[in-house]
Amino acid sequence: MEIIKPQEVKEPFESLYKLNIGYSLDEYEAEEALSTILHEKEEQKRISLLTMLLNGVMIKGPTVNEVSGLLKAALGMDDILKKKKPRLDLPKGEILVGVSSSGKKGIKTINITSTSCFVAAACGANIAKACSHSTSSKTGSSDFLDICGIDLNIPLEKKNKILNKYHISFFSIEDTTPKFAKVYGGVFYAPHAMSFGLAGLSFPVEIDSLAYGVAHPNVKLSAEVYKKFKIRNALVYSCTYDGIHYLDELLPNGFINLTRIKNSHVEKTISANISEALSLDNSFNVGSIKEKQDKINNVLASLKILKGEGNLAEIDTICVNASIFILLANKAKSLKEGYIMAKDALQSGKVWDLFLNVVKEYDGDIKQLEEKMNNYSG
Repeated sequence: MEIIKPQEVKEPFESLYKLNIGYSLDEYEAEEALSTILHEKEEQKRISLLTMLLNGVMIKGPTVNEVSGLLKAALGMDDILKKKKPRLDLPKGEILVGVSSSGKKGIKTINITSTSCFVAAACGANIAKACSHSTSSKTGSSDFLDICGIDLNIPLEKKNKILNKYHISFFSIEDTTPKFAKVYGGVFYAPHAMSFGLAGLSFPVEIDSLAYGVAHPNVKLSAEVYKKFKIRNALVYSCTYDGIHYLDELLPNGFINLTRIKNSHVEKTISANISEALSLDNSFNVGSIKEKQDKINNVLASLKILKGEGNLAEIDTICVNASIFILLANKAKSLKEGYIMAKDALQSGKVWDLFLNVVKEYDGDIKQLEEKMNNYSG
């Protein structure tokens, strides 16, 4: 029988063989394997190999080197890591918080993160939100903004002016990584190996701190990956209500995992029941934030909260998530203080006023939006 030497086996097959018997890949192997797959012209073969590689890493248990190599291959298609990112102008001492998440969460909900960004902005936190269209949910962040009438394609200079005026800006991930998006989009419905860092590294502008939700319990792995890519300050978090279904957001009565990167140092992971930590009403029912029957109503349910008309469970969910961004922006000293600030802003009407002004600035039609709100069936 002819013995095939390892060096004669081409990627990605050598990596797949190793994963199949439980061996980890080094960073170079992971990068080479994925790069080869992404350049495969036959679509069905590319998708099959892509799912085998990324799911194989997850089943074995991903390492920092594997995730880093995969991300280098993915982001390398659009030269993201080599490009110098522009710096948005902010007043001296102000922090720009980049907000992104893995998506593909264990339960499908209304738009929580996008909604929370408006609340945090009303509290003075400067937010750069990374947006993408949905794969597994009814509405991703880009879908949410589209339905609100917010045009992501306005010039960067105009986005900077809006940021200084209303503390919020939006950036499309698909526009930042068009070559990668073309061969990747619409394939995965659950978190995979690149979910530990892909969205957070796809910002087209320089950020000071990163808020990253990952729908997986291993938040420390994600933090270590970000540290390797020279993210100096970040908060990586996830939440579960049953120990199986993880969200890339926080629930007001869920078990959270949270790891912070502070000045390039990855701190100890904190695990806690958030309702106890923030002294919240523990009667929360996850059904109250599940996604609605169609795209329009899914978005309008979130807008109802921004208008101050949500129920306690909805308001608590949005305010808990906004507290993360407020904390990272140094507008609060703790998550609890940020939560209180967020709730006060919602109840005062400041958030809805800011939202309407931002829609106008992003060339949205307020009258059309109000018509949709009047027809909301939720």
